[in-house]
Amino acid sequence: MLSLWRRHLKNCPHRKKGRKATKCSCPIWCDGELNGKRIRKSLDAQDWARATRKLAGIEDPQYGLKGCGQPGCTELVQSGRCARHTRDIPNAVTTYHEAHQHAAAGTKYSRKRTLEVFQSFTERRGLRTIDQVDLESLNAFRSARQVTSQTWVKELGTLRHFFRFCVDNEWTFRNLAAKVPMPKNLKPTAREPYSPNEVAKIIAASDAIGRGAYERLRARAIVLTMRYTALRISDVATLEKNRVRAGEILLRTTKNGKPVKLPVHPDLQTALDILPIPRGADGPDCPYYFWSGHGDARTFVRDVTRTMGTVFKASGVPGACSHRFRHTLATEVLENCHRRCNNPQIAG
Repeated sequence: MLSLWRRHLKNCPHRKKGRKATKCSCPIWCDGELNGKRIRKSLDAQDWARATRKLAGIEDPQYGLKGCGQPGCTELVQSGRCARHTRDIPNAVTTYHEAHQHAAAGTKYSRKRTLEVFQSFTERRGLRTIDQVDLESLNAFRSARQVTSQTWVKELGTLRHFFRFCVDNEWTFRNLAAKVPMPKNLKPTAREPYSPNEVAKIIAASDAIGRGAYERLRARAIVLTMRYTALRISDVATLEKNRVRAGEILLRTTKNGKPVKLPVHPDLQTALDILPIPRGADGPDCPYYFWSGHGDARTFVRDVTRTMGTVFKASGVPGACSHRFRHTLATEVLENCHRRCNNPQIAG
């Protein structure tokens, strides 16, 4: 309960009477306990009626409460945002991942890695909730990331997608990541197609690695699959046998789910036909060409990547990598189309 009293000035004639004297124009204060908290403050008033109205406002249960920081929310809070419109950063990140389980494995892995680094950064800066992250913090995060511009483009894309998700869930009202500028004038890494001689060296290297026929037959089939289909290494590593039918490969890619239909070159078909059963497979009915079907597919893709790294190193081809097979096949297709367009006899 709060009570009113006048805090008499030095020159007030009622000063010696103490708080009981109220018939003067000295400042009015309130004193007492409210909701278990001691309150002793000036009411910035000299008129008793006005002070009484102010005291009623202080004793109101909603005294000191403000509107939630989320536009349109009528919830009253002491400060900041209400519980419905507040999410701590770890919880927001977890909810974001759970809401995007449909994404490809590589995309989920990339997002998880970026947001783990971002979460550690916010913890070091003492940021607890999503709405506390401001543009200055995001720019500081960019400065702290010692990565190439190409990598930052991907990380910034993840941050923008994450903050858009937070805006949609009303945990913050602005996607400040969208205000962080993207790097400009990026020059993509030049990927030259392989020459026929370089392709021959890579195929020859696949026949010389490993300790036995199993490793070599598998490496050769992987090389030829990428050579004649330009599939990504993740799609090659998990290629199913039922996707190769009637001289064609028909599948949906792992990264973007787009359908791919390609003819099977005779050399590739031969390499696939003589492949041994994958090690660790349950039997000859294993549905995959290279993978046993056990364990994590992403781990096996890394194993195949290491195998191809060994092949490329043994080939001695400068700058050899799996992605250059895509450029090689694309170049050959364009050259064939050009010849057909300029030679009516071939076109016919």
